[in-house]
Amino acid sequence: MKSFFKKNGPFDINFLLSKTIYSKKKKFKKEKINDVSSLLSAKKNDITFFNNINYIEILNNTKASYCFIENKFIKQVNNKNLNLIISANPLLDFILISKIFYPEADKDCGDFKQNNKYLKLKKNNNTLIDKNVKVGKNFSIGLNSIIKKNVIIGNNVTIGSNCVISNSIIDDNVTINDGTIVGKIGFGFKKIENKIVFIPHIGCVKIEKNVYIGSNCTIDRGSFSNTVIANNTMIDNQVHIAHNVNIGSNCFIAGQVGIAGSTKIGDNCLIGGKSGISGHLLIGDNVYIGGQSGILKNIDSGSKVMGYPSTSMKKFVKRMKDD
Repeated sequence: MKSFFKKNGPFDINFLLSKTIYSKKKKFKKEKINDVSSLLSAKKNDITFFNNINYIEILNNTKASYCFIENKFIKQVNNKNLNLIISANPLLDFILISKIFYPEADKDCGDFKQNNKYLKLKKNNNTLIDKNVKVGKNFSIGLNSIIKKNVIIGNNVTIGSNCVISNSIIDDNVTINDGTIVGKIGFGFKKIENKIVFIPHIGCVKIEKNVYIGSNCTIDRGSFSNTVIANNTMIDNQVHIAHNVNIGSNCFIAGQVGIAGSTKIGDNCLIGGKSGISGHLLIGDNVYIGGQSGILKNIDSGSKVMGYPSTSMKKFVKRMKDD
């Protein structure tokens, strides 16, 4: 995964391990590590981490060269190309390493240089567009909006008033309505030695073609992968999409829905208003989620669910009748 953020390195693996807290200080053969990455997007000479049994298949197929892992998972690993680093807390050690590679990726501040071309076009509506932003044809933007650095905008894109966009790739024919924030750092922090530490967010937000996003939504950029909204998906007002979430094509998401980090939603899904979806879940294709539902586990393709905790629509209706 290519990041907008400046990357340091490469670094010797033994130097990186010397900066960890929870890992066994095993001595490896001298080797340069190019980058930190998720299991799925890692390449040779990258370092990654594993702490969730749901990703064991991805772990066994990752192309990473090194991986932080708890001792209890060792027997389930059969990836011969992967060097395992035993850690009592793989995620926290990975965060420490990530900060060495990307020291600026846990912040949202940064220099802003106005694009004079757009300053002339938008001088009467208090719009600010950074110098490094790339914009396609037929671009429209409302009052008091800010397009910060690390943004690429396609053709026929409309952005409303009072929006803030950063660290995003927006494809053609996208509409983003008033008050929506896209590309900010997600709700990711951990306590390391009694100090609150933000997880670096080196990913971006990728919004594909013909997406509609309502007013006052918040879409967080990815931490170690990207947040993605696929083609033709329609999102209502006041929806929160957390870091690393992937939403498929042709989905309809009603108002006040919250989707927690790293959850993947398939194609052609309907999500009713005020529903909450927990993190690290897999929602299949053609899933219908009724309003005010609480999703706490994976949902198979073609399912219709409702309630808290969610159950099949038939069971929910029966339960309501029994009550």
